Formats: sequence, structure tokens, C-alpha cells
Amino acid sequence: MVLHNQKRILRSATVDDLEGKPFAAGPIFTMVIRYLQKHLLEALNLSHKGTLETDITYIITVPDIWGLAAKQFMREAAIEAGINCNRLKLALEPEAAAVYCGALGHTLVGQKFMVVDLGGGTADISVHERKGNGSLKNIHTPCGGTWGGIYVDANFTQFMAEIFGTRALTAMQADEMYDYFDMMRDFEVKKRNSQTDITFRIPVVLKENDEEHFHQSLSDRLSSLMFGEKVFVRGKDKLGIHPSIMQSFSTDQISAIVNHISSVLKEERMKDVGLIILVGGFAESPYVQQRIQKELQAVRLIVPEEPGLAVLKGAVMFGHKPNIISSRVMDYTYGVEIFDYDFEKKYSMEKKIFMNGEWLVKDVFRVFVRVNEDVPFDNKVTHAFFPTENPDYVVIFRTENNVHN
Repeated sequence: MVLHNQKRILRSATVDDLEGKPFAAGPIFTMVIRYLQKHLLEALNLSHKGTLETDITYIITVPDIWGLAAKQFMREAAIEAGINCNRLKLALEPEAAAVYCGALGHTLVGQKFMVVDLGGGTADISVHERKGNGSLKNIHTPCGGTWGGIYVDANFTQFMAEIFGTRALTAMQADEMYDYFDMMRDFEVKKRNSQTDITFRIPVVLKENDEEHFHQSLSDRLSSLMFGEKVFVRGKDKLGIHPSIMQSFSTDQISAIVNHISSVLKEERMKDVGLIILVGGFAESPYVQQRIQKELQAVRLIVPEEPGLAVLKGAVMFGHKPNIISSRVMDYTYGVEIFDYDFEKKYSMEKKIFMNGEWLVKDVFRVFVRVNEDVPFDNKVTHAFFPTENPDYVVIFRTENNVHN
């Protein structure tokens, strides 16, 4: 999420570890990608002998709501990891999920449908229309927010700190990292089934630190916290949690997701969208599915099998056929700054400058493509300009406004 939270991604960007110590983000991203590539090549060598690294096209999926700088950061990290830039593509996660869902046999031809990708950090929303030739036309600019599953994990961590104390939890993160990760992995699996009581194994070190700090048994500690029968000790090393407590960890995220979906569906051009496809790891929770369906009863909801793998599988399909996305809606207006003639006499003299024997208008924004404009796949926009000097680079401007030349 360090890439999403910064408006401008610098090569000096840092990410904090569990103890709050900052590390350079670039080398960490590069190490992760290099490890995944190494693991892939070793696995292929065992199952598909003779496969060359040069035979592989790499697809890296990124949230649609990331800025261009964040996507460029990810691309540069992959190249630094040793991946050939000519065999590297970025795939937008909700688009990849849409490609996968379109291949499942659902009758989507001619339909406008929304893909809601509930990932770890973000909830990505995209809207598409499936054409008769099987391609997908994007009909809405990407949107969403930071309402992913990791914020549910953060609420669980806060809950555990309330029970065992912040000091005990921090000590476990610092000294017994494996125990901490085991606890979080256990929660990651069990949070998807929040319909019945959930039982967690309490790490021994966490229980010992708790009892040493508060000078009371865990049962007495729970009684003093007024959870009633909703949080209880089971056996010697297990903690039981009532479904209502589990569901409370994700209430705010689901409400934000539902409100955002509702606001998009209210737009005039979205009136024909009657289907939502829910994907992503966070979407595997029956509680999440039920809440969204209950609060958005006017639309039909589809949750494919293994929704957490939808982006991964769709990315592979996208890699084989990148033109399956026939067009996209631009999220910005792009252009350059030029000197222009005032043939229509609409500019004041303050905007003009006398140059090479002619009156020209300065600081004109020449638009290449506008926000919300539908742009076909592999489309090129070409303009010819004559520089007034020999620049080392050309500045490209962008804005969220639909400006005119």
C-alpha cells in the first residue's frame, strides 16, 4: 500500500516493517519479484524440462486505482529483478478478473457488468460491456478505495492488543515473529467463515506475556473487558470468538464498498448495469457476499468459484490475448503546452506574444485525449509540432478536467 498512499512515487520511497523501521521500498519489491521468478523457473525445470526463460512473458497485476507513478515503480522493480522489459506487461486487476469471468460460460454477451475486486489492500471497481466477438469494452473510469482485507486484519490485531495488551503483542512481533505470522495466517483462513464461533490457538508467548503484565488469568482478564460470552477461553490455549465480533472487523470496509458501488450505479450512463461480479480474496467471505447482496438487491450478484484466484487466472488469459480489452475509458485528459495561432480571435492580448514576426498565443494546452473518452486498444494519437528551441525532453500534462483546446 506504500505505492497507493503516496501521490508521487519517488525512488527513495520507504516502507515500514512491523516495528516501524523504514526500509527502501524499491529493493524490497525487486527482491520479491526476483524470488518469484526464481521459484517459477525451478518449478518449470521439474515439470516442463526444456522451457527456456526467454519463452516466458511475465504479467504483473496492479490495482486499477493506482496512479501512473506507482505502476511505473512496479515495472522498474521487475526490470531491476532481471525481467526483460519486452516480455513484461502490467495487467489491471479488475480487468483481469473480468477476462476470467467472461471465460466461465456466464451469458455476458451484450451485457454491461461491474467487476468488484476485493483484494488485500484495495477494492477496485471497473465496468465493462462484453462484445459479440468476446472482447471487453471498458465503460467507466477505474475507481475504488482502500477497503481491502488487510484492514480487517488490522482490526483483528487491534482486538488482540485490547485483550492481551499492546506490549505483549509488540513483544511477540519483535521476538517471536513465526508465532505472530502463524496467528495471522490462522485468522486469514478463518475470517472467511464468520457465520459460527471461531476458535484460534493462542501463541504461548502471548498468553505468558499477558498474564505476567496484568497479573491475572486470561479468563479473568476477559471478564474484566465486558465481552460477556462473545469472547471466551477454550481449553488451555484456544480463544473462542462469537460471529458478531468477527463480523465487526469488516463492517466499516463493507459499508464503504457498498456506498461506493451505489454511487457509481446511480450515474446516468450506468443505468443498464444489472450485474455485479465479486472477486478477490476478501470476496471469499460469505458474510461479505451476503452484506453486498442484501444492500444491493436491485442487481444480480455472481461470485465465481475460487474468487481469490480470479485475477491470477484472468491475468494469464490476458497475457495470451492482450487485445481482449477492446477499449478503455480515459481517467485523465492528456496534452502538451504549445504556442498557437488565434484564428478565432478568442484570446486577449495578455495571452499573446510576438514571435518570428507573428502574434502567437502562449501557454495553450493542446489536448491529445480527454477524460472519459473511449479509446480503442492500440490506438495512437499523433500531432506534429515544431519546437522553438531544442529541448532535452517534452513535458506531458494531465488533468482530471475535461478541458478544451
